[in-house]
Amino acid sequence: MTRYRFLGLLALLWAGAASGATPAENLNRLLSGFESLSADFEQLVLDSSETRLQESRGQVSLQRPGRFRWRTEAPFPQLLVSDGEQLWLYDEDLEQVTQQSLDQRLTNTPALLLSGDLSALDNAFDIQGPAEGESGVFSLRPRDDSAQFVVMRLYLEAGVPREMQLEDSLGQKTSLLFDNVELNPPLSAEVFTFEVPPGVDLIVE
Repeated sequence: MTRYRFLGLLALLWAGAASGATPAENLNRLLSGFESLSADFEQLVLDSSETRLQESRGQVSLQRPGRFRWRTEAPFPQLLVSDGEQLWLYDEDLEQVTQQSLDQRLTNTPALLLSGDLSALDNAFDIQGPAEGESGVFSLRPRDDSAQFVVMRLYLEAGVPREMQLEDSLGQKTSLLFDNVELNPPLSAEVFTFEVPPGVDLIVE
């Protein structure tokens, strides 16, 4: 999928979105269409002039409520795992694991937008986008001033998440492109558990 291709659809989708529902209700409906998700991803980091600063690839598995496994394969192997209560970040190069309680705020961990409590969406964000239909771009601006980004854009195609983009206050963008997306795959509890490998340092925050 071409990077930011969906942004060109924005005006058309919003213009045809006149209905009784709100964008927040439509997004909640679409995300409620699945309880789990697995996908490959490509992550691009761009500066304010659209210059590519970093590129990485990996796999992600998500399951409500609040469970996710985010594995980056290249160029630096890293693993982020949550069981809904605890969060582990394993940096293989540093041979170090950081463990902390999961911050349940949707604005703190982007993975929680897809795996968290959907009833909190409208309270956490000012949401713009199509008020009906299965496809479109949703723009979510955090109501919390301490959020790590100023806007998140989520593109869904036929109800399937295809791209998530986060933009910070300096205009730097992190774009996540999803491929081979599977909705509602059977995922065992072991996917979202983590054991510290032998010889690896554990830091508890």
